[in-house]
Amino acid sequence: MEKKWCYFWYRIGLFFIPIIISAIFIILVWLGLEQSMFVIIGLLLLSYFISPFGREVLIPVAIISFMGLHGTSQMVLDIALVVIIVVFVDVMCSIFLLWNLDLLKYLPVFGKWIEGIERFGHQKLKNSRKKQQNIFLAITGYVALPFQGSGGIMSTIIGMLTGMTKQRVWLAVWIGSFIGSLTMAILSFSMGQVMIDIFGSTAWYFLGLFLLVSIVIYIILRYRNNRLNSPNKE
Repeated sequence: MEKKWCYFWYRIGLFFIPIIISAIFIILVWLGLEQSMFVIIGLLLLSYFISPFGREVLIPVAIISFMGLHGTSQMVLDIALVVIIVVFVDVMCSIFLLWNLDLLKYLPVFGKWIEGIERFGHQKLKNSRKKQQNIFLAITGYVALPFQGSGGIMSTIIGMLTGMTKQRVWLAVWIGSFIGSLTMAILSFSMGQVMIDIFGSTAWYFLGLFLLVSIVIYIILRYRNNRLNSPNKE
């Protein structure tokens, strides 16, 4: 009985700790910035978390807003703030999923598929260092790309389904988010509106979704074909 209660509070902690850390972070940002800057940063944080637009659109919007506020006089600070916010959201979403995604395995049918795909990925990667490196680089590159769904949430799910360890998935999200966010923030000072026009277009949005869906379908089909061809089916 005592072990069950310990596990219960352990699960509660895994669920709420990322949320509490995020709340503390937002409060610190609010206390550390003047109101006009916090409005821009706050909208970036909120929009990146709940809006259909990714950092490929929101970063140029934030940078243009900062330029309208004080030009390029605080360019380094503006870039740092935008990158910190975006990377923080990606990393915390990734941590939350890495700690809690296994709860989905308790769902009927769907949970069994998740567990099976993840186990299949582990089997394919555990004896091949080259495959592990290639998958790590692929996930890192995918996170860095300016596509819909390439943020911390879907990248973490894809990483887990491919069989990567939690530590490698988190590191891939961290590095990819930093590289992608920093690149877009720097480019936004010279071509922000162009980036908004391109990455905010419907065609680019659906291209990102198509890429995401294709990756997920590919992983599922590989697992399904392996089950069909395996003499020992689950």
